Amino acid sequence: MEEDGEVFKVITANRLRDGIIVYLRIIDDRELAWVEAIGDATAFAEHEVEAALARATAAEQQTVVVGVYPTEVAGRNRPLTARERIRANGPSVKYGHAALAPDFTI
Repeated sequence: MEEDGEVFKVITANRLRDGIIVYLRIIDDRELAWVEAIGDATAFAEHEVEAALARATAAEQQTVVVGVYPTEVAGRNRPLTARERIRANGPSVKYGHAALAPDFTI
């Protein structure tokens, strides 16, 4: 289990079918999955990330995902950069139907 001061890496990509941001989760030695929540992703130590990246890249070659890359996280898969926080938590502005609905909370 990682602690807040330690830095790990998760592998992220976009699912080719719908463009959703996904994260690599290793289920066992033979099976991997792409999950939508960064909290469900497998966090890798520096010495483990290259092997995991190779497996993720194989999924990219099978046209499951696109744009595979590792990113640093701390604590319980908390992204360290603003870009990755936005990717993990969703857009910082309303869009689609939410943008069209009036906001009466003021």
